[in-house]
Amino acid sequence: MTRLSKFLISAAVSLTVATPAIAETLFIKDATIVTNARLGKMDRASLVVRDGRITQIGQDIKAPAGARTIDGTGQWVTPGLFAPLTSLGLVEIGAEDSTNDTSAKDASTSVSDVTADGFNPKSPIIGNTRVSGVTHAAIVGRPSHNIFSGTGLVADMSGSFDSVLDADSFVYVQLGSRGARIAGGSRPAAMSQLRAALNDAAAYPARYKGPEDGDALPRRDASALSPAARGAKPIIVGADRASDLLSIIELKKEYGIDVIVAGAAEAWMVAEDIAKADLKLIIDPVANLPGSFDTVGSRIDNAKLLSDAGIDFALMSFSESTSHNVRVLNQHAGNAVANGLDWDSAFAAVSSVPADWFGVNTGKLIKGQTDTTLVIWDGDPLQVTSAPTFIMIDGEEQSLNSRQRELRDRYNPTRDETRAHKYR
Repeated sequence: MTRLSKFLISAAVSLTVATPAIAETLFIKDATIVTNARLGKMDRASLVVRDGRITQIGQDIKAPAGARTIDGTGQWVTPGLFAPLTSLGLVEIGAEDSTNDTSAKDASTSVSDVTADGFNPKSPIIGNTRVSGVTHAAIVGRPSHNIFSGTGLVADMSGSFDSVLDADSFVYVQLGSRGARIAGGSRPAAMSQLRAALNDAAAYPARYKGPEDGDALPRRDASALSPAARGAKPIIVGADRASDLLSIIELKKEYGIDVIVAGAAEAWMVAEDIAKADLKLIIDPVANLPGSFDTVGSRIDNAKLLSDAGIDFALMSFSESTSHNVRVLNQHAGNAVANGLDWDSAFAAVSSVPADWFGVNTGKLIKGQTDTTLVIWDGDPLQVTSAPTFIMIDGEEQSLNSRQRELRDRYNPTRDETRAHKYR
């Protein structure tokens, strides 16, 4: 290859990299817009997004010259949904170990296991989830050989290789009866291990002259837990029983940590204590049957009672798969509304509330917002019959296709196709 050829190729590559994406102005008119902000929910309102930035939002807005117009009549515009605790992108087939990175029962590490190292943004399940309006998720595996399951991430559902927004977002720890079983057989054992781990992490690196010098954690895991032990990032704790929630409140006071409890099926029993402690919760709004002795006090109006008590909570579908069926998140929020929770609180609990917790600027639609994330629905997003017709993540329009839809269309018996199924 000549020097001139090399120069021309280099110049072409540089030009390609330097050229910005084609800008677009989007005008959505006459829709019901849910802002999750000061403007609340507006009927027959319009919104302008220019180069990924919201420049206008409200009523009586004119279409900018050259804008792409979407008629929102009968449709709803909302922020994207945020799933606050999932294993998306970590597992394809649960029973096939080669496709399952949710846990490592024989590992010597725990907190330092970085979920992002196993996250697959190209998993078909990411697309299946996105087309149902879920644009972001907090993701971590599950504990196996000790009460910690590693350091979780926050990602968008674009399916791109740079979709991880924060690879060091939170730590997950399991308490309750499951944590007791992992810890050796009792709740006191699990709590003792957690306190010892927090002490190790808070004292890191002072007490570590060798890699195994901690009371509960090796040096690598203590280093990974250290920011959370100092309150710099949240610890998500799995627990349901009311007495366990009270113990977690005391732990929060003792260590000054930022705690989010996942499960909290019996939270309504101790709502006043939870509110005073400013404890955040992730609950399943359809959990109303005692699936274990930890959840004997489950009731279907848990969300309504917690809302009445002024508790900060998000909604998650723990009664469904937290990998393959995250897409039913909006339906679960709709069930919360059917059982007494007001619509605005239910929608915020699957959008702005978890987005704020994890520091992601996606939960509101406000003028001036950059890297806009929004979903247009063909009806009320909390109704089971509604579906997205347009999705934007960080200012980029997303595909409404998915692996499931491709398979549906490919093998649809009504399709005008003469080839045998195996050749399609």
